[in-house]
Amino acid sequence: MKKILVFCLAIMTLSTFAQSSSDDVLRRAEVMPVLQECQDERFADAPYPCTINQLSTYFKKAIQVENPVGKVTKCVISLVVEKDGSVSDVQMPRGVFVNMDDAAAKSELEESLNAKVLAKAKELRFKSPGYQNGEKARVMIQFSAGLSY
Repeated sequence: MKKILVFCLAIMTLSTFAQSSSDDVLRRAEVMPVLQECQDERFADAPYPCTINQLSTYFKKAIQVENPVGKVTKCVISLVVEKDGSVSDVQMPRGVFVNMDDAAAKSELEESLNAKVLAKAKELRFKSPGYQNGEKARVMIQFSAGLSY
């Protein structure tokens, strides 16, 4: 009897984990979110790689480093594209890194650039959200963005 009870509990637990609510955030969806129409012929049959390319270009143009005193690296941005195409839960798993000798100026510049990147990311609006099983879905996107200087 004990074995049957343990088996039933195990099955119930597995079925609970297998269910997902419509508010779950997916890392991959059947149809990934699209930022804008893709004009690049290289991505004619691949709208998601085109979106990643567009995001990278967007940040490169939007965040300009004036009078660079050191080398600026790429940052990593993570965000959730909501069912209406808006953006939420914007984070930077890896912020901007500036390679320069003056520690105080380096820290100040990095903080300023990180704040600008986060602000620009929150302004994004996707043309279409992700879709899973024919329904709109919340999808997390993570990508790297370089800055121009």
